[in-house]
Amino acid sequence: MELQQLRLFLAAAESESFTRGAERAFVSQPALSASISKLETEMGVKLFTRNKRNVVLTPAGRMLLKRAKVIVGECSKAKDELRRHDQARVLRLGVINTLSIAYVARLVEQYRRENPGLALHVIDAKGPELERLEREDRIDLALTLLQTPSTGNRKFVNTRELFSESYRVAMAPDHHLSQSSSISLEMLAKEPFIARAHCEHRRVIQELLKAQNVRLNVTYVTDQDDRAVQLVKAGIGVAIVPAHYRSPDIVTCPLVEMKHNRSIGFAWGQSENSDEISRFVDFASTARWT
Repeated sequence: MELQQLRLFLAAAESESFTRGAERAFVSQPALSASISKLETEMGVKLFTRNKRNVVLTPAGRMLLKRAKVIVGECSKAKDELRRHDQARVLRLGVINTLSIAYVARLVEQYRRENPGLALHVIDAKGPELERLEREDRIDLALTLLQTPSTGNRKFVNTRELFSESYRVAMAPDHHLSQSSSISLEMLAKEPFIARAHCEHRRVIQELLKAQNVRLNVTYVTDQDDRAVQLVKAGIGVAIVPAHYRSPDIVTCPLVEMKHNRSIGFAWGQSENSDEISRFVDFASTARWT
């Protein structure tokens, strides 16, 4: 029995789902299933009863759940104590406000669970604002857009890319364009359009519209991505969003003219808190971001 097996077992047991458990543990669903099957073989008992909608602990699984919580919790406490002894652990993270809150919340929740002795402080901001917070030493690192041109006396000297993504057209599932394999700007000209006022590539999109001689029918402007997605779900209009904004309630299609991708990752400068930064960056790099 290995500690990682117990962590994956806990993720599945507490989520009552192998799929949700895998997402919480930042592993693939087949990897989690294989780990639990191996654990069941080693223990000689079935730990879960599986059905189409969820998984349920067996009596043996419930017994292991109690022990596993204690074991994993004690290991996390021991690791935390050995790392910092009596020193307080703090990490200040800035997050660009065009990254889906679902991704950020999952990362923060899991890292706090694995590091109970850490005070993790998170600030949402626009890209230029994150650079200012770094210069003023108010954050240790930023989860941000990496291709943004440097402005001012930027302190970021280290970067680690997490994923790269395109921009797509988002619409309600019953929208008349939802079955399209791709969508052009001309096809959007007469559609009610929800504009994301803070989009980093807004100027690029405006230049494409000018080149195509297309004028969008902007009916709603917002600087909140979650609000833009909710408006799309409600059928108020269509929007151009980063590709990772996925939901069962919306459909996204490639935008023909949009060739630009954005790169999301960590950026940080010289810091006395380099150990905490390295641990967090390494942990987040194991997540399935797309």
